Amino acid sequence: MANCKKKTNIVTEEQINSCNDGANSNYKLIDEVKQKTEQTIEENQSQNEMKKAKTRTPVYRVLYDSTERVWVIKKDGAKRIIKKYWTKAEALDAVEKMSVNQEISFVVHKKDGKFQKK
Repeated sequence: MANCKKKTNIVTEEQINSCNDGANSNYKLIDEVKQKTEQTIEENQSQNEMKKAKTRTPVYRVLYDSTERVWVIKKDGAKRIIKKYWTKAEALDAVEKMSVNQEISFVVHKKDGKFQKK
């Protein structure tokens, strides 16, 4: 761009073209930066959406364990039991308290394993 400014008033076509080429390359760089920024923003938004989708409210189940003859609270997908209760009413009270304190949902089963309520 230093070649664009001459002390004389006469400017050659080469000088004009070189100035235009420099300006065009600057515009190209700006466009590339804009495109990369937009791509990055879109990627971040999609990652945030995926994180939100992964953070679903957990589902707890009140089940009857016939081997130990107790009612248990178990989280979906977990192998371990959260807590055991002698009566179904105690287990229901405990899971309802959990659902108030935390954002969870629960499913209650009958002794035979069928759904009672969601």
